[in-house]
Amino acid sequence: MLSKVSLIIPHKDSLKQLNNLLDLMKAWTIYPDEILVVDSSKEKLNISKELLKFFDENKISLQLILGEKLFPGKARNLAILAAKNPIIAFLDVSTVPTSQWLETSLVILKDEDIEGVWGMTKYQANTFTEKLIRASTYGSLPIRTLPGSVFHKNIFHRCGLFIESVRAGEDGDWVSRLKLHRVLMGYPKEELSYIGLSGISYLPVIKKWHRNYLSSAILPSMKAHKDFYFYAIAFFLVAVAFNWNWIMSNWDPESIFYIPNVTKISIGSIWMTYFIYRGLVIPIKKGINYRFLFPINFILILLLSLILDLDKSFAFAQAKFREWRK
Repeated sequence: MLSKVSLIIPHKDSLKQLNNLLDLMKAWTIYPDEILVVDSSKEKLNISKELLKFFDENKISLQLILGEKLFPGKARNLAILAAKNPIIAFLDVSTVPTSQWLETSLVILKDEDIEGVWGMTKYQANTFTEKLIRASTYGSLPIRTLPGSVFHKNIFHRCGLFIESVRAGEDGDWVSRLKLHRVLMGYPKEELSYIGLSGISYLPVIKKWHRNYLSSAILPSMKAHKDFYFYAIAFFLVAVAFNWNWIMSNWDPESIFYIPNVTKISIGSIWMTYFIYRGLVIPIKKGINYRFLFPINFILILLLSLILDLDKSFAFAQAKFREWRK
């Protein structure tokens, strides 16, 4: 069964994953009548003949939109402008929907007084390394994502298109505009699976973290300057803690303001709070099982989280320095 939906899939150098995703459509309970694959691969894109035959037999229009060095926002915008249908759906090659995903989302979109239905994606992890990275970043609970979302096309007239000049964060920026315009959204019954962590290692994650935050730091939704204010205030408080006894009591042990070991207490309190929050509280809130955290994995999660947080802070600092040089 066909539906008047334009499905948008950005793609770059992941032909196997793209063919696998398109092949899964054979089991869907409802098909979009238009698929727009926006390709910016280095090599020519080849869709399998079997899939092309399937699309032709089911009257599904497959459009390939080619471009060079397209960031995700630019790729989506090209497809949105080319889409012929009043409803737009998004997927990416690493986000795998269930067979009923599109049908159930369309029912929700039709029955409720809303303008879109979010995607809810669960990050899959199999190896220990993948589970450790997931625990330090996305967590094991489904999270709201643009891939898997379904919208009325006119929503882009109200809220605008995606920012085209950044490598990452354009989806968060666009979501912030939805909130600004008070767009009513629904939540799906079906979860999607993200398989992009398969075979991943620590160094590529660290590099990706830095690259994405460096690129997206210019977006208003990132509010990087507020992060800098937070770090500046934190630095000020630490500086005051270092010099409390000198400021308040001139190092006089008899003064009521004199605090023994104030530096050790202050720094110890700050780090202990961070350790507990980053190594235990956040992973638990994100659905990480206690049995995975204990007795020692929470320390490894803490160390990786610390590296990623420092990486993020350095990316913001680098972005701020670039602004100063302009």
